[in-house]
Amino acid sequence: MAESMAKKETQQDTEGVPRSSNPLPFVLPLVVFLIIASRYPDFASEEEPDLILTSTYWYVGMIALQVVLAVGLLVYFRKIYREHFPFRVSLLSVVVGAIGVVVWIGICSLQIEPKIFGLMGFDFSRPSFDPFTLQDSGVLAAFLFFRIVLLAIIVPLIEELFLRGWFIRWVEDPEWENLSLQGLSWKALLAASAYGVLTHPSEAIAAFAWFGLVSWLMNKTGSLWDCVVAHAVTNLLLGIYVLVYAQWHLW
Repeated sequence: MAESMAKKETQQDTEGVPRSSNPLPFVLPLVVFLIIASRYPDFASEEEPDLILTSTYWYVGMIALQVVLAVGLLVYFRKIYREHFPFRVSLLSVVVGAIGVVVWIGICSLQIEPKIFGLMGFDFSRPSFDPFTLQDSGVLAAFLFFRIVLLAIIVPLIEELFLRGWFIRWVEDPEWENLSLQGLSWKALLAASAYGVLTHPSEAIAAFAWFGLVSWLMNKTGSLWDCVVAHAVTNLLLGIYVLVYAQWHLW
C-alpha cells in the first residue's frame, strides 16, 4: 500500500495538470553555458608567459560569466521548473552520487578513450589547467570559488534540466510536457547515455556508465531533483579529488 501511494505521488510530479510545452527554459541555460565553454583558451598551444597569463584571466572571467548567467536564467525560469517538477529528494540520490564518482574516476583512470582516439588521430582532451600556478591569491580564490560552484551546482542543474527535464521526454514523445520520468522506454534511456558520450568524448565509457546509473535512479524515484543531487554529489567529490590529487584533466 505504501509503495503504491509513493508511486502515485511520483507520477503526480509530472502528470495531472497542463504544463508549459516551451522547451526554452530547459534548453537555454545549457546552450549559453556551452557557447561560453567553446571559447575556453587552449593553454597547451601557448608558450609565452604573457599569453598564458592573459589566457588565465580570460578563463577565470569566462567561468565567472557562466555562473552569473546561469544563475540569472535559472532564477528567471524557476516557476516553470517547479511547475514541472515539485521539489522532492531522497537519500538514495546521495548514495548514487557517491557511487557515481567511484565509477567515473575508476573508468577514467584506465585511459581507454585517449588511447583509442589517439590511434585515430583525434584529441578530445579538456584544457588541463593547474590553478595553483596563479601568482595572484585573489584570482586563485575567485577561480576556485567559481569553478566549484560551476562544477557542483550550476552544471548539475542546467544539464539535468535539459537532459531529463526536456530532452529524453521529448525523445519519448513529442508531446512531452506531462510525461513522468518513470517507465520511459529504452529509446529515451539510451538517449540519455548517448548525450553523455557526445558531451564527454574524452571520458566516453565513464559517461555512458554514469549517465546510465543516474537514469536508473530517475526510473526508481521519478524525481528530477534526485538526479540533480546525485549529479551534484558526484561533481563535488570529483572536484575534491581533482584538487587533492592534482588531476587537472578531469576539471
